[in-house]
Amino acid sequence: MNTPRRNYHLERLTNLTFAFLNAAQTSSGELTLDYIRTHITGYTKDNHGNPRSPEATYKLVYRDLGSLIRAGVPLEMYKSGDNTIWRLRADDYELPEISFTPEEATILGLAGKMGQGDQLATFSRSGWTKIAASGAGTHLTPTPIFTPINDWNTLGAHDLDLITKACATKQRISFYYQRTSASDYTERWMDPWGIVTNRDRLYLVGHDLDRDAPRSFRITRISELEILNPETTDLEPYGPFHEPPPDTNLQQLVINQLRQGMTLVDATLTIEPGKADVLRSRAHQQPDGTYKLIDVDADWLIRQAVALAPAAIVTEPQEIVTQIINLLHQGTHHGQA
Repeated sequence: MNTPRRNYHLERLTNLTFAFLNAAQTSSGELTLDYIRTHITGYTKDNHGNPRSPEATYKLVYRDLGSLIRAGVPLEMYKSGDNTIWRLRADDYELPEISFTPEEATILGLAGKMGQGDQLATFSRSGWTKIAASGAGTHLTPTPIFTPINDWNTLGAHDLDLITKACATKQRISFYYQRTSASDYTERWMDPWGIVTNRDRLYLVGHDLDRDAPRSFRITRISELEILNPETTDLEPYGPFHEPPPDTNLQQLVINQLRQGMTLVDATLTIEPGKADVLRSRAHQQPDGTYKLIDVDADWLIRQAVALAPAAIVTEPQEIVTQIINLLHQGTHHGQA
């Protein structure tokens, strides 16, 4: 196995730069040639550990100082008696302050939490770490407007990159969609417009080419995403790329589609340990031991709660509780009859 060769020149330049930065922060920022020669590793001895002559050392120092200047490090030189002094103009070397509005910082901070433990974690955490290093901070209210705990954890980096690229370059995509866990997969073609979050769920929004209408599809029910190649796929019958109509609110489009033909509710339940898995799998367990269902079809919830009672009991909302109780009473009366 070959051992990588040390880059002594780069090491000296790095040490020299840090010496100037440290001097700028702790003292006048000035370094003399003698200080550089005697205090910074790499000048008094050559790469083999042999001593350098003072003349050879000074030539090396000047050469390295010239390299830093050519690289954009703002160094200046002046004479003080017999001494040649170098100084870093620290104000010209610092990056400009990065500032964000509270709203922007909040979104960036939330983005840094997305994909925790999965494919997006590396990208999100490294990106926010670099921004936070500049002094930016999040401004989160006690109850964040968005908590990335569900669909973000299942969205792969490859799919996110593909969707982002397709939206930016107006390329058509194909994917397979499963409406429910018991349904067959169907192939869909789309002109993508964007990804929308709604109640911790992600939806791909765009123009469905076969339905010739705007549609949204939950990300977790999509698989085998691909960008359609116009050279190998006949896209001409669909006409040009369908742009979203002016002033289109993608999130409202998703909400409207979800509400077509169903009443969506949020519900709180108690579930006995090891029971009612069909409800438990779709719910978020709360600190008090109850379970929270978000944005579920009211009719579906009522049917499940009646079938699974008393292992699962809905405690909120009251109108759903009332309907469940009435149905249970009806079933009791029919059984007695």
